[in-house]
Amino acid sequence: MNITLPSAIVSAAVAWIIAVADAPPKFDTAPSCKAAAAINRSLDLSVSQDYQSCMNDEESARTELVQNWNTYPADAKTRCVGQTTDGGTPSYVEVVECIVVTINVSIDSAAPSQDAKTPPQNTKRKTQKTR
Repeated sequence: MNITLPSAIVSAAVAWIIAVADAPPKFDTAPSCKAAAAINRSLDLSVSQDYQSCMNDEESARTELVQNWNTYPADAKTRCVGQTTDGGTPSYVEVVECIVVTINVSIDSAAPSQDAKTPPQNTKRKTQKTR
């Protein structure tokens, strides 16, 4: 028996799978915030972050990812989510920071470089006489 599915159904299924696969990550950041707060308390740091501040930062970063996810390049999303989940506790803050750095590096590398013969401004060094 040969069963064929209409191409519209197959196309819709594929589009749904791609949309789900390209959704922002879902992390449980509570364990990493608990650990960070405990480490900060044990080190008696003058400036430290408590558990609730950490969770607030993670929620803010998660919101930013959800709002901007479709604007980020696919390779940056794959790289940054992979880096933050590989061998450690995942963090939305780390994903956002990684994406920002990755996008800025991409933009900077696409910008025209300075002429090699023209030295950058204000980089002349004064030589000191030695005795």
